[in-house]
Amino acid sequence: MDQRRLYDVGAAGAAWTAREEPEARARRLNRIRWLFAIGLAVNAATWTLAGLALVLGGRDWGAGFGILALATAPLLAAPALVEALARLRARRRHATRPQDFPTG
Repeated sequence: MDQRRLYDVGAAGAAWTAREEPEARARRLNRIRWLFAIGLAVNAATWTLAGLALVLGGRDWGAGFGILALATAPLLAAPALVEALARLRARRRHATRPQDFPTG
C-alpha cells in the first residue's frame, strides 16, 4: 500500500492528511517519553516529601507538602496534551486534491 495515498475523511466530510516525517515523529515520541518520565519522577518525589513531612513535621507540614504533591499531578497529563497538539499540527485539511498527491 502506498503510504503517500492515505487520507481520512472527517465527520463533516472534509478530507485531511497527516504528513509527518519519520524522524520528526521519532523525536516527538522520544520527547513525550521524557516528559512522562520527568512528570512521574517529580510527582513521586513530591508525594515522598509529603509523606516525610507528615511523619517528621506533623499535620500542618504534611498538608502543605500534600498540596504541593497534588499540584504536580497535572504533569502526568502533559505528554498526552503535547501529543494531541502535535497531531493537530501535523494534520492538513484539503478542500481539493493536493497537487503532490499521487494519482492511480
